[in-house]
Amino acid sequence: MMHKSRPHRYIANVSRAPARALRPALILSLLVFMTAMLLVTGTEAAMPGDRAMTHGQAVEQAMLHHALLAFAREDYARAHARLLPLAQNGDIEAQFYLGSLYDAGGNGIEANAAMAAHWFQRAARHGHVDAQYNMGVAYANGDGVVQDTVNAVRWWRRAANNGSLNAQFNLGIVYLRGDGIRQDANEAFSWWQMAARQGDPAAQFNLGALYANGQGVTADMQKALMWWRRAADQGFAQAIQLLRERPGMGEVASRR
Repeated sequence: MMHKSRPHRYIANVSRAPARALRPALILSLLVFMTAMLLVTGTEAAMPGDRAMTHGQAVEQAMLHHALLAFAREDYARAHARLLPLAQNGDIEAQFYLGSLYDAGGNGIEANAAMAAHWFQRAARHGHVDAQYNMGVAYANGDGVVQDTVNAVRWWRRAANNGSLNAQFNLGIVYLRGDGIRQDANEAFSWWQMAARQGDPAAQFNLGALYANGQGVTADMQKALMWWRRAADQGFAQAIQLLRERPGMGEVASRR
């Protein structure tokens, strides 16, 4: 007598890594960015053929540098005062960090979801990948904008195609669930596979579940185990627990 096994569960969190949770990564990239700026704005003589920076550009770059220093020190009032004129003048990084200030609030800045969405959208329209991702989060959760899954997917697609692992992961979730859009397991598989191949452990775990359940792809327990093991190797708790609870799974897969 054959028994149908229970389908494997997925890690499902559409609000994964909202804008405020991106801050630790942003601080790291911020330090790298400021170091690069220090190199660019140094006093070395320009090489032949280099295009000289205009006085206005040099002033704006220095203002951005000081604004980001204030941001890193969590002196948000000073950062806001220096970011605002730059953002109004079209500086994409300033627009993104200004959106981040309004998103989180604190230290002299009142949180304002509508203003956060406004500045994220301005940066997103000019290709800022984190801003694109954050606009997807805003539309998914109704933060500062009217909740709209279709628009969330539109922005996540832009971010995902620009390399955002979080956007790729979230697209897999919404397509598998069919929340507000047409359910499509094949699309879920494609996005999770993209993120999994870049090393995202949650996507690796979910990709394994798709292979185990035969959703969006032909069922293949060998590949399911491969992806679960990759997730477990990165310390992903759910994958470690699954493999521990079913120690004979590898032997079963090998006999198929």
